Amino acid sequence: MNWDAIGAMGEIVGAAAVVASLVYLAVQIRIQNRESRMSSMHDISVGYRDALAAMAEGGMADLFAKAIDDYESLTRPEMLRLIAAVSRLYRVWEEAYLLYESGYLAKRTWETMLRQFNGYNSVRPFYEVWAIRKQYFDNEFREFVGGLDPVDYGFLPVAQGDA
Repeated sequence: MNWDAIGAMGEIVGAAAVVASLVYLAVQIRIQNRESRMSSMHDISVGYRDALAAMAEGGMADLFAKAIDDYESLTRPEMLRLIAAVSRLYRVWEEAYLLYESGYLAKRTWETMLRQFNGYNSVRPFYEVWAIRKQYFDNEFREFVGGLDPVDYGFLPVAQGDA
């Protein structure tokens, strides 16, 4: 065997090692992306459950019922509590929207959240808070929310016009 043949064999072995390294790297990136998406879905689910739980705790459920029945009768402290609770949930939905748009939230998870979001967004306390706080959210998310059709449950006041 001459040196040219040995050199050619070395180049072949080196090229094979590079290809193997690239395949390994591609597999690792794919695994990492899947784990990242799963982590994002878990984090948004936890945030969503926490926001919903906070709305059901203590006097928040009573406050929401009062806001649905007689929004104008809310006191300033009640309005502040309502704004904080609803804004928290809108922030979770905004994050979910951005994660979905960037491919980190599964379509089926997003669609489930969207159905519930659109239902809440159609109820007066939500669309009233949105009207006064929407400027604090991402432009794309604002456009998305503005394009939703209100859901009529027949027993709750539903958003009218551009809420």
